[in-house]
Amino acid sequence: MQTTASPSKVLLTGASGMVGRHVLDHLLARPDVGEIVSIGRRKSDLNNDKLREIVPEDFLDLSPLAADLADVDVCFHCLGVYQSQVSKKAYVEITCGYQEALTDALSAASPKAVFVLFGAQGAKPDGKGMPFARVKGRAENMLQATGFPRKYIFRPGYIHPTGARKPPGAMYRLILLPIMAALFARKPSIGITDRDLAQAMVAVGIEAKEESKIFSNQMIRDIAAPG
Repeated sequence: MQTTASPSKVLLTGASGMVGRHVLDHLLARPDVGEIVSIGRRKSDLNNDKLREIVPEDFLDLSPLAADLADVDVCFHCLGVYQSQVSKKAYVEITCGYQEALTDALSAASPKAVFVLFGAQGAKPDGKGMPFARVKGRAENMLQATGFPRKYIFRPGYIHPTGARKPPGAMYRLILLPIMAALFARKPSIGITDRDLAQAMVAVGIEAKEESKIFSNQMIRDIAAPG
């Protein structure tokens, strides 16, 4: 993280996703963010002087982007996929393989960057539990093994959508979302909105006051709504 008062250069992955889009909006609104390099599977509909968007040819090899990744102060890794939408092999490749390619390229170009990972409640770094938990835990372990000076892992619970982007799948939209939305309305402590999650991630990553840390759902809620 840079120590001067000059605006930060930020790297963001997954800006077209439900949480990533809110992260992008928060970053664009901050005067202490001067440049945003966005890496994703598609470009947004935004036109902003701060934003530069890249769609890589191969997410498993980001070495061609070395110049773009130079002098990055903070990286927000939000690129992912729902395990129900892809095969087990693809889920592991996207969750772990893409992250490894990113950290390899970024550590070579910007070894002092702060790294913020959009993780999940229930991740099991000990390798136990359901496949989802093991894969998310493996991704966390891979990040912890890197040399970035500050690594922040966010483990939200239920994420309630507030924007146009919602998780894919008819079953989710027609059955699970109404159930979870009603439960969240009665008991907000089970999760957080996508907008508030993004706000907390951006605040922690840009300010970088904490040592490396894992943020639970309640910790994220406290950051988003202090007091």
